[in-house]
Amino acid sequence: MTKFMVYNAAGLTLPVEAEVGTPFDFECSEAECGKIVRIEGKILRVEEDEFNLRLKNVIEENPSFRAIDAISVRKYLFFGKVNGREVVLPVESMEDFAKRFIDATDSIIVLR
Repeated sequence: MTKFMVYNAAGLTLPVEAEVGTPFDFECSEAECGKIVRIEGKILRVEEDEFNLRLKNVIEENPSFRAIDAISVRKYLFFGKVNGREVVLPVESMEDFAKRFIDATDSIIVLR
């Protein structure tokens, strides 16, 4: 299983474990997420142009996600349902997510 970040799932960024192309279900409880969020669908590898289009749609729908415009590896989308609503959402592997922060020139990492 690979870990991914799914962006704008009911207004949240949620970490999920899935295999590319394989259907999965994920539920975040009200205690963990402040509301129940149920995700059902697949993460698929896509062309960067399609990713960019979907990313633009998410940012227009929810401007608080403008920060994810910094995603550098633009190759995954989630196709499915969030709380029963059909969606296509940008996704980033946890590995790429971590690299993005480690590679940032204006970041400071403190290890203890």
